[in-house]
Amino acid sequence: MLSARQLDIMRGQRTIVAGVDLHVDGGAALVIHGANGSGKSSLIAALAGLLPPVAGHVMWRGADVRDDPARFRRDLAYLGHADGFNGDLSVAENLRFAALIGAHVAKAVQHDGDVLDQAGILPLLHVSLNRLSQGQRRRVALARLVLANKPLWLLDEPTDALDDTGATWFASCIDDHLRAGGTLVATTHRPLLGGSGHARHLHLARSAA
Repeated sequence: MLSARQLDIMRGQRTIVAGVDLHVDGGAALVIHGANGSGKSSLIAALAGLLPPVAGHVMWRGADVRDDPARFRRDLAYLGHADGFNGDLSVAENLRFAALIGAHVAKAVQHDGDVLDQAGILPLLHVSLNRLSQGQRRRVALARLVLANKPLWLLDEPTDALDDTGATWFASCIDDHLRAGGTLVATTHRPLLGGSGHARHLHLARSAA
């Protein structure tokens, strides 16, 4: 499903990821580990098409993502450290705006509150994002991800700022995603409770280049 071949990534004049090969099938997860500065976030960004590699290829469903980037984006749900919300808007308004730009969550917000309830944010629908804690904002971002129903999840520290209850909820979301045949690549400093039976691990060393 998702693969990379001999991927080299630079920041400024420094090579931070060199010669990475990976492959993740549908129904499986790859968890990327490494010390600060080892290039985990840059690798996720390159896989998502947000940071062009200086060498190598990223393939999705057997095709280079550069050949049909629109198709790739339709299948992709990416979550980085920034949540991409407008802090002056309410939770519901932010989710509806996400639907307008392609996340397809408006129907779920209006008619199906299960995901929002399980995420613990249903009572917060009319609260502005600026009034939420970092953990609550992360729950909203992850709920948006789940509701978007994309086959490929590329996640940078997805459980950052979550408490144990939130992490356990998202673990169940990961399991549901993988059971449905979805693909997951995630960086993390803490264990991802979900997908343990389907996950492989990639350890990045800090580059000296």
